[in-house]
Amino acid sequence: MLQGIKKISVFVMALLTLYSCGEKGVVVNQSKVLSQQKWEESKALEFEFDIKDTVNYYNFSVLIRNTENYQWSNVFLFSDITFPNGKTRRDTLEIVLADQYGNWLGNNSGTIITTTSTFMEHRRFPLEGKYKVALAHGMRVPVLEEITDVGIKLKQWQE
Repeated sequence: MLQGIKKISVFVMALLTLYSCGEKGVVVNQSKVLSQQKWEESKALEFEFDIKDTVNYYNFSVLIRNTENYQWSNVFLFSDITFPNGKTRRDTLEIVLADQYGNWLGNNSGTIITTTSTFMEHRRFPLEGKYKVALAHGMRVPVLEEITDVGIKLKQWQE
């Protein structure tokens, strides 16, 4: 019995070590937890990060976590990226969360579904400095329920 517990402990420690190593090439990985799993349309989620490398290419992704009780198969987002020089670029994104039959497309962990969607691929940042990203939902309801958190990930592009 004690041997079995030791083997399980070693296995769990090995998994935790691998998990903590992180994903290669990730420059930014931030998320915001939504209070009471509610996202008001008037409350944009803001993320800030510094860019020093304007030579390499990056992929930019948005992460959405929702519960199984989320009532739509998608989510529309407005993304405002503010550059170090103060100029802003707005994009509208649709992230598909479920197929036509209602099956979740993201990774399930209990009752939480995590969906990651790349919306800019193989892009360079034109300026060094602090960038700001504001994400607001663009659904037709004032409060979007059953979204647990929203995040962004910036990863160096690799061939």
